[in-house]
Amino acid sequence: MRSIRLRRRPEVAPASSDADGSAPADSLDPLELALPRDLLPADQRERADRPALARRLRAMTHPRFYAAQVGAPGVADDVEAAITHFLDTGLRAGARISGLFNPEVYRQRLAERGLALAGADPFLHWLTVGWDERIVPTVLFDEAFYVGRHPDVTSGAEWAFGQYVRAGCYAPGRSPTPFGPNYGGVPAPDARERQEPPLVHGLLHRAEEYDLTRTSWLEEGVTLGAAKLAGLGSDRMRDLVAKAAAIEPLIAQTPRERWVSWPPHTHPMLMPTARAEEVRRRVGLVRADTVFVVPGDRAPGPGVCAAAAALRKLEPTATVLVATTDGPTHSHLDALAVTIDLGGPWTGFTEARRLLGLLDLVRGVRPRRVVVADSALGWRLLSTYGPTLRHEMSLAAAVGEPAPGEDVALDDFQGSFDRLDWVVTDTDALRDDLTARYLLPEPSRARLLSAADCATGALAAVAVAGGERHA
Repeated sequence: MRSIRLRRRPEVAPASSDADGSAPADSLDPLELALPRDLLPADQRERADRPALARRLRAMTHPRFYAAQVGAPGVADDVEAAITHFLDTGLRAGARISGLFNPEVYRQRLAERGLALAGADPFLHWLTVGWDERIVPTVLFDEAFYVGRHPDVTSGAEWAFGQYVRAGCYAPGRSPTPFGPNYGGVPAPDARERQEPPLVHGLLHRAEEYDLTRTSWLEEGVTLGAAKLAGLGSDRMRDLVAKAAAIEPLIAQTPRERWVSWPPHTHPMLMPTARAEEVRRRVGLVRADTVFVVPGDRAPGPGVCAAAAALRKLEPTATVLVATTDGPTHSHLDALAVTIDLGGPWTGFTEARRLLGLLDLVRGVRPRRVVVADSALGWRLLSTYGPTLRHEMSLAAAVGEPAPGEDVALDDFQGSFDRLDWVVTDTDALRDDLTARYLLPEPSRARLLSAADCATGALAAVAVAGGERHA
């Protein structure tokens, strides 16, 4: 019988690493489990229930990548559930639980060492034999390049690939191959907890076109890049370099690094462009009259709710799009609105990439007005692209009451107010505070309304004026 459970490790003196060179014992939650003995190498079966193998298995697990192969979305966010499912059914079905293990690559590199699987499962063979032999089982990691670029990894007891699996793949500045970090973003804050390094996004890109149990879009791209790089060392290329060096001796000097020109799979805009297309397909709109940009991780404030109600009364048949930027919960501002969550598609990308994604969405639906309400990304859209967007559409905002101990985003409000057609605050007090703080003249005061003002119809006049200016 196989069992798998977490147990608390007794208090022991800290150690730098296990004797077998795997990750430090206290860096991973130890698991008690027994691997299928019949799939292990014959001379390794007594190690089936060793904690070191459990730690290696857990460190290599990428639940979302595994779930995409076996059609089990319930295990996509649960490391332990993914391991249980893998040992129960996925292992014998040929599924890969790790994006950093490729069975074909491992077989090839194992043969180069004069070793063979001898009937064992490739992944379990690597956990027991390949790890000890320090065989890298993927094209997504070049050990010589990684150590040369990040020499600090040699100071620890772990081998370079073990360090990359445990920590390096979650670090934005760590490039595992000469082709860059293999992804266009940064890890999510809880990436290590969920064991979802950014490279998983590349592994799942265009997943429907590949058999993920064998290869992926990312692995195919790196393989092609490696072949191109290897071509630089061919006899023909060496002869050409020698002839060129006879004319210019500096050509013969070895550079610090050998870089291949950017292959398409690592171009920084490839993944953002794909995410933007995914968002546009989800929206399904050619044109929207009004776009609300809200956080989505909390209930909408009175100001934006009043603005949405006033605009719906003014334009009963208008198409409204609500885009959430910080959370998956849709803010139901308008019963007839189309909603889109931007948090999921843009997870793992930098703030600059997320901003470009929002800009792409806004321009793609060609709205007559955009209303930003308490969204940090939305305010950045106004401050960065507002001078250009104000000539294409009407810009507006809703400012909520600050939480205890916080202040209103005054810098955002101050920097963007001149390009906004109107602003709605949650309360009369907040409206009066902003008016006094910035000594707004009478014409500007007409553009600063409260939720109560919207109920009296004051918003209709400024909204119509802004719409006519951009008609």
